[in-house]
Amino acid sequence: MSLSCPCGLSLPYEQCCGKFIEGNDLPQTPEALMRSRYSAYTKANVGYIAKTMRGEPLADFDPQDTLAWLQQVQWEGLKVIQTKTKSEKLGFVSFEARYNVNGEKQAICEKSEFHKIDNQWFYVGGKMLNPNKKW
Repeated sequence: MSLSCPCGLSLPYEQCCGKFIEGNDLPQTPEALMRSRYSAYTKANVGYIAKTMRGEPLADFDPQDTLAWLQQVQWEGLKVIQTKTKSEKLGFVSFEARYNVNGEKQAICEKSEFHKIDNQWFYVGGKMLNPNKKW
């Protein structure tokens, strides 16, 4: 029996984010890409994380540092707060990802920006949001 996808949807991983991470399909929306990136973080798949970025985030990405950090993290859940598609090539997803490092609960709360380039969505940047805000 397959486990539910780490992204929080009730589908099995293989039918949800797994098909994107394993290269069998492309996410068709910014939200699907964001969810698959979260799942890739939970599985320490730095290759997929890098492959789905463009611009400054990719230039600043260090796979070794990211992998070292991910080996200390226990992911606790993802909450999609809002999705907005501005055009067929521009979208935003606000989310909160909760995790635990060495017993300390933390959260990443971000409004991520996605661009569709050559028929594929990519993460191109984000703005940090207040994780203490009650959504």
